[in-house]
Amino acid sequence: MKRIIKISLILLLVGMAVIAAVPFLKEKRAKRKYENDFKKIWESVTEKKSDVNGLVKKNKGCIGYVEIPGTTINYPVMQTKDNPDFYLNHDFNRNYSFYGTPYLSAYCDVKKSDSLIIYGHNINGGKMFGALEQYKNKEFFYKHKKIYFTTDKKREYEVFAVMSVNIHEFEYWKFVMARNKEEHDEFIDKVEEHSLWRQGNKPKYGEQMLMLSTCDNGKGDDWRIVVIGKRNMALW
Repeated sequence: MKRIIKISLILLLVGMAVIAAVPFLKEKRAKRKYENDFKKIWESVTEKKSDVNGLVKKNKGCIGYVEIPGTTINYPVMQTKDNPDFYLNHDFNRNYSFYGTPYLSAYCDVKKSDSLIIYGHNINGGKMFGALEQYKNKEFFYKHKKIYFTTDKKREYEVFAVMSVNIHEFEYWKFVMARNKEEHDEFIDKVEEHSLWRQGNKPKYGEQMLMLSTCDNGKGDDWRIVVIGKRNMALW
């Protein structure tokens, strides 16, 4: 009888261990798929000098490619105006994904908007926009000042401010198009007010901004890390 009970307990423990391992194995497979998929995309873009046309042919939802040299940020950027947050939990191939894919706000127009807002998950290990956590370090901020966003052209943006901000205190994502210079300047003043770091090259009225936004995991659900750059030039 004792032997039977002992065997039953062992089988129960083994069963519990298997059940507990299933989510871990699923997460591991998802991570491996994420890394392989984006590695292939990065390699295809690098070979063609950041030509986005190849990506657009594979998925019309792709409108660009974002890079920050010296970080893990090298990703396609999606936009779905009819379903704004679709790529919050879908990969480049439109399959469900915990990691999602960086995407441009549905309210932004690459050519016309005063501010372009790209969202991405803050994934541990610097994945997706997790690398933006590093901008909390002042030295890192000064050493990584260039963001490149490629659409029909490759554009360079120079980082001028980094915010760690509560979304209820400053609704930065609502700023897409300034009605006039006063509204633009008021927005820049608020950016400076909420900045961890900033420098004097703040954008003037008419100079396009690029904002990369992700969750500030260390502060809670209502907090975001936002890295903001102003457009310098089109490289080609």
